[in-house]
Amino acid sequence: MQTVEQAARTLGLTTRQLRRRLEETSPLITPYVRRGEKNRLLLDPGAVRILGDIEQRRADGATIREAMEAVADHLGGNGNEKQGQDPGANGGNHNGGEVVALRELVEHLQRDRDHWRNLALQLQEQIALPRPRRPWWAFWR
Repeated sequence: MQTVEQAARTLGLTTRQLRRRLEETSPLITPYVRRGEKNRLLLDPGAVRILGDIEQRRADGATIREAMEAVADHLGGNGNEKQGQDPGANGGNHNGGEVVALRELVEHLQRDRDHWRNLALQLQEQIALPRPRRPWWAFWR
């Protein structure tokens, strides 16, 4: 695993250029990027290889989007670059069911949060909390 700085040196880019490339190619690169100590981005060799291929195609005159599509087609045609990896981790459309399940879970949690918030408001209305007492020195103000 390489840090952004190390990968930038490997690819001959500045760290700023590499971060832009990571943003633009996130659908393709995400399975190869991890967070390390102090939340630093770590790129595995597959990510560096993909970014190198994209940079090579850019040097040949393609736009980043065209280069990314060509590399994605190349990876899709050869199967997953990481052997032994589950099929949903290659950035393809195989994880659509997981996305739907996660969305349903988020909606359920939001409904649950709203329910508990309403219960808390009802409880506050039912329990009339006494008004705060004036401090003893307020008489002399």
